Amino acid sequence: MTAIPKPETSLYESAPDDLKPTLDEMVERVKNDANWKVRKKTLMDVLSVLDVATALTEEQRLELDRVMRGIEDGTISAEEAERALETLEQMPDAEVSENDDGEDEVSASADVLPMFIGAILERLGEERITCVEQAALYLLSAHDEHALAAEQWLQEDFKHGKEFKKLLRTDRRYESLFELILAPEFEEDEEDDVAEGDEGGKA
Repeated sequence: MTAIPKPETSLYESAPDDLKPTLDEMVERVKNDANWKVRKKTLMDVLSVLDVATALTEEQRLELDRVMRGIEDGTISAEEAERALETLEQMPDAEVSENDDGEDEVSASADVLPMFIGAILERLGEERITCVEQAALYLLSAHDEHALAAEQWLQEDFKHGKEFKKLLRTDRRYESLFELILAPEFEEDEEDDVAEGDEGGKA
């Protein structure tokens, strides 16, 4: 088991006031789940919808709000809600845009999702990482303390690393989320390593 340090700063406290009730509701749902296999599914369901929402047009966001309100007040059947959400999830990927420097801009969800994950995990207040499903979510948190704890758990036992690789192969939703959030970071690290190697060769 790997200890999870308490984050020095609070993503929850810095979140907009109108978002905190949603975060509180998510924390309670996750707390009530029997184990981290169930918790991961609960969080992935919410993150999938949030990921879609960040790429929606204003008209599509209004439609998503309508569906979510209908689910809450019971005016929309489960079948209708599922069809509506599937339609939103089947949207084509947004085109990559460039910033003023001509560099590719990262999807807004790549910034939003880690903060959302971090705020929820922060409120759970867990002390240790004990399984691969838990480590997988902590690895995506915007809190450095969470991500470092997850990395330490994965590295402390060869079996942990194998379990994580298997999870990546078998869970497409998590694999997509992992690539969205962490792939750009890994690419930057590789570029830095190459640059350092080039400089060493010139010396």
